[in-house]
Amino acid sequence: MDGDKLKYLGSATFLSTIKIDERNHQRLPPLEHLTSDQILAIRDVRLNFPYNFAQPPSPEIRWSLADLIDHARFPMARLDPCDKWDIQDFSMENFLRVLDPKRMSEPGYLAPTTVAKVIAYGLQIAESTTETMEVLAGLQTWTGEDILAQIRSLADAALIDNEFSPWRHFWIATQHPTIRWAINNAMMNRWGATGFPPAR
Repeated sequence: MDGDKLKYLGSATFLSTIKIDERNHQRLPPLEHLTSDQILAIRDVRLNFPYNFAQPPSPEIRWSLADLIDHARFPMARLDPCDKWDIQDFSMENFLRVLDPKRMSEPGYLAPTTVAKVIAYGLQIAESTTETMEVLAGLQTWTGEDILAQIRSLADAALIDNEFSPWRHFWIATQHPTIRWAINNAMMNRWGATGFPPAR
């Protein structure tokens, strides 16, 4: 499938390639497969829908969240502050108190379990946004692209202080390549996109 057909997040393309400066390669954590403990911890992250994280459109296989993170080639930390402080999940109240938005795209900033928790929070934001689609956007049916447009509109409207805006949190979270990839796949497979129906 032509990669251009899978560009999903509007002008801020979800599947854009992040290049890592080779000069900093020595300082990056090595690419490693998930440990059994990490897999179990990621499986404990609560999702509100049985999302398929395999590559859209129309994937022939199912990937769990742990499968996608294990296949990610973006360096992750072994431990991060969320592990140290035992943060169970993210919310409007703690997202920016725990995470530094300026470091979201930094290789090695987040550990795999934290990546999973941020993905779950991003998908919760998308789900809650669908509850407003008919009233605020006048839509009775929608695609993932429509949901993203609504999230962008709500973020730009500054209805809530930036620190507590879940819609702003969504765009901050998707600066991380693995989080962006996971949310893209999950949303496209669940809600579809222009020219691509939801996955069966």
